[in-house]
Amino acid sequence: MANSKNTLTTVLAVIVTLVVAGAGGYMLGNRAGQPEAKAVATVNGEAITETELYNVMVKEQGQATLDRLITTRLVNQEAKKNNVSVSDAEIDEELNKTKEALGGEDMYQQALQTYGMSEESLKESILLTLQAQKILGKDIQVTDEELNTFFSENQSSFDKRQLTARHILVKTEDEAKAIKAQLDGGADFATLAKEKSTDTGSAANGGDLGTFGRGRMVAEFEDVAFAMSEGQISDPVQSTFGWHIIQVQKIEGAAPDLAAQKEEVREQYVAEKVGEQLSTWLQELRTNAQITNTLG
Repeated sequence: MANSKNTLTTVLAVIVTLVVAGAGGYMLGNRAGQPEAKAVATVNGEAITETELYNVMVKEQGQATLDRLITTRLVNQEAKKNNVSVSDAEIDEELNKTKEALGGEDMYQQALQTYGMSEESLKESILLTLQAQKILGKDIQVTDEELNTFFSENQSSFDKRQLTARHILVKTEDEAKAIKAQLDGGADFATLAKEKSTDTGSAANGGDLGTFGRGRMVAEFEDVAFAMSEGQISDPVQSTFGWHIIQVQKIEGAAPDLAAQKEEVREQYVAEKVGEQLSTWLQELRTNAQITNTLG
C-alpha cells in the first residue's frame, strides 16, 4: 500500500540540480615528489599502490568530482560576498526533514545507498542549497495572490495530519460495491476485512493500516482518505492495487490552513523559485569566474 513514488527525487530536487553527482572526497592534489606510495592491497603478493588507485580514480571520476569542487568553491565565494552563513543547526533541520519525508531512518539509508551518497556528501549538498536559497531568495518578491495560488495548487504538501485507517482491498468494483452494501447494512468492518481483503498484510488485523501521514500511500487512496471525516466509510476507490473500501478511524492534527502556515508556504514558494533559477545562476557564476582546469 505504500506509495511507490521515489520520494528522494522530490526532496532533493534542488540539491541534484546544484551539485554534480559523483563520488566526493577524492584528493586531487599534486603527489609529485612524495615517497613511494604504500600498497593498499596485494594480489598473490603483487602490490596495488595508492598511486595506482589514485590514477584510476582520477581517470574514471576525477572530472565529475573536480566539477563538484568547482561548484562548491563558487557558491562558497558568492555566499561570503553576500554575507550569507548557514549554521550546523540549519543543515541538521533540513536533514531531518529529508528523513521524515522519506519515511524514516531505514528508508533514508536505503535512498542514500540507491543514489550512492554518503550522509556527509548529502550535508555538503544541503549546505550549498541553503546558501543558494539565501543568496537568490532575498531578491524574490512574493505577493499574497501568488501565495494563495501556490497554496491551492500544493495543499497536500502542507497537510501535517496523521490518519489512523483501515481498508478492505478486492480485485473488482463489483466486489467492492457488494462489501460497501454489507457495511452500510451494519456488517462488521474487521470481520469482512479478514474474510474478503486481498491485502494479506492488513487483513489479519481487520484491515488495519496503522497511522500515516501524507506521502505514504498511493495517491488515489490518499486523496480520498484525507478528504474523509472520522468514522466515515468510503465508496469503492480504485488504485493500481485494486478496489479499496476505506474507513478513517482517527484524525490527528489540523487541516492545511494558509493563515496558520503562511511563513512555511512562503519558504516553499521561494525555494521552488530558487530551484528554477539555479542552473542559470550557476552557469553565470562559471562564466564570470576565472577557472583553470588542468586535470585533463
